[in-house]
Amino acid sequence: AQVSPNFIEKVHSVRLVPRIAEALDIDVIASLISDACLCLPGTIVAERGDFYNLEVWRAQSILGRDFKYPETIAERTAIELAHHISLAGRRLITARWPDD
Repeated sequence: AQVSPNFIEKVHSVRLVPRIAEALDIDVIASLISDACLCLPGTIVAERGDFYNLEVWRAQSILGRDFKYPETIAERTAIELAHHISLAGRRLITARWPDD
């Protein structure tokens, strides 16, 4: 997404990457984020809790690219939008369709 300090200006691409894991740890999260952001330019923005409150430099070294925690309203809104998209995608994939 392209953001200004207060608004999401444009959403260029949305990717849902399904993943099944026995346990959720930093390696699974980093792999999921790396796969979802593959070939996309820019900085990855994620909530602190998504990376177990690691320092920014550690998250950058794990991901191998620019990373930051949200600092503006637009960055927080973009994360919220991504959460809504993820939840909607999960609900769509796991939905049980009534028998016709």
